[in-house]
Amino acid sequence: MAPEAAELIKAGLALDPDERAVVANRLLASLHDDRGGEDQVAVDAAWRDEITRRLDEVLDGSVTPVDADEHYAQLRGRIAAGTE
Repeated sequence: MAPEAAELIKAGLALDPDERAVVANRLLASLHDDRGGEDQVAVDAAWRDEITRRLDEVLDGSVTPVDADEHYAQLRGRIAAGTE
């Protein structure tokens, strides 16, 4: 790793969590800036819509979140019972 990169990482880790999230998001986005074009815009919009829909379902009580470990245990039980 170049010394400049190590210094940037050190400086980034000194930021508060919200600032680190903004920097991390921008750095990740920069890896994909030249790819996707209009297709990526459409994909991003579709994901935003899906996330909003799922959050609305949780908030209005029409779905109840399940712990991932509990969910996988239920699936393993159903598979073992031959119902999946």
